[in-house]
Amino acid sequence: MRRLLKSLGYFPLSFIVVLFCVATVLQACGGPSTSNSNGPVTITVAFQQFGPPPYPEQAWWTAVKQRVEAANPNIKVKLEPIIASEGDYYTKLDLMMRSSSTAPDLVREDSFLVSSDVTAGYLAPLDKYLATWPEYSQQWFPSMQKISTFNGHNYGVMDGTDVRLVWYNKSVFQKAGLPTNWQPQSWADILAASRAIKAKVPGVIPLNLYSGVPMDEASSMQGFEMLLYGTKNPLYDYTTNKWVTPSQGLLDALNFVKQVYNPSDLLGPTNDIALSTQAANTIDQQLIPQGKVGIDIDGSWVSSNWYPTGPSPWPQWQQTMGVAKMPTEFGQAPNYVTLSGGWAYSITSRSTHPNQAFQVIKTAFSQDLLASYDVQAGQVTPRQDIVNVPAYHNAPLSSFYTSLVAFSQFRPAFTAYPKISLQIDNAMQQVMSGQSPSTVVTSFSQAVSSIAGSSNIEQGT
Repeated sequence: MRRLLKSLGYFPLSFIVVLFCVATVLQACGGPSTSNSNGPVTITVAFQQFGPPPYPEQAWWTAVKQRVEAANPNIKVKLEPIIASEGDYYTKLDLMMRSSSTAPDLVREDSFLVSSDVTAGYLAPLDKYLATWPEYSQQWFPSMQKISTFNGHNYGVMDGTDVRLVWYNKSVFQKAGLPTNWQPQSWADILAASRAIKAKVPGVIPLNLYSGVPMDEASSMQGFEMLLYGTKNPLYDYTTNKWVTPSQGLLDALNFVKQVYNPSDLLGPTNDIALSTQAANTIDQQLIPQGKVGIDIDGSWVSSNWYPTGPSPWPQWQQTMGVAKMPTEFGQAPNYVTLSGGWAYSITSRSTHPNQAFQVIKTAFSQDLLASYDVQAGQVTPRQDIVNVPAYHNAPLSSFYTSLVAFSQFRPAFTAYPKISLQIDNAMQQVMSGQSPSTVVTSFSQAVSSIAGSSNIEQGT
């Protein structure tokens, strides 16, 4: 929703009302950074909170608050969890950062939105602060430093990253006559396994591939781009600095979506599940533990749902669930593909106490506190020295996840990307509704040309 509103360039009356309400509530609470002439500075931290407890973000920042306030009598930390789905979180955070009366000091930023929020004037550069913090340059993986950089400046500190892979249910595979040590070598292998499940294991969704507008970035990244980056055509060509469309890769990826959601031979979830903002919770917290999904193209964080402290504890998951690398389309080099994303904490441009805000960041991202959070949240750590922290090192599948980072790719960190990502979601949903992939590629290309400018696109070869 946030991306759509930005692309339209205006807000409807309902959102103006929301903005007024948010401003009124926060002003009544004293606004973001507050202090009197003698009292301490208050640093407000905003982050998303959604779904059933426990809430790793809340637990992490509660520990940070205690440590900061114990060590710094002149700093108070105020936690502002935003209770909203991912798309609604983007919208609400956008509204808050527009005004100095409602802007928090620290915000949790989806890394793919850093560039657009910098362009909108919401975020402050962190270069001068990071230059005084040797731990950052020494311990954060280079890719993790790069992902929050835009136009040569850093605007966030990553709290974790992720990788994407293929989950599969060994019990379902066994019933379908498929190997339980499965590693597909092409898209055709995934479709063949899905059809075997459909034929031999009734009542099970053969393949979950996120698709359509309601699932927002999960559709474009976990779904479409995991396919597209396995073709010969990228979404963006960094050598020519152009968006690549139309291309055979786009067409092939949409044809894969068509096969998954073909109503006459449905391999994916029904629309009441797939076209819901709750699709991920339904799949990960309900259907997979119930043995009702055969294959799930998803992220490394999924297993945290099944931990004893997760929203859907499932003691048998390590014995039941297998993991595989996502193959390229035909198994061509580099053979496998994954994408990494993640979230960062940024200082807003309207913070009146950025120095104290950065002190809070340094405490929050200390080795022990960040390690505890990454373990609880099921994140791949951005800090190299956390790899050897026993709780992290011993976490299930940590070695497998780390092995995927070697060939990981990232979404194009440009201002146009959020709008283009929305067009990807639209394209997928159009194919789900029965439109021809070739027709959809044509309309997608026209939309990208309108967003990025015709001089900034090229046809794939």
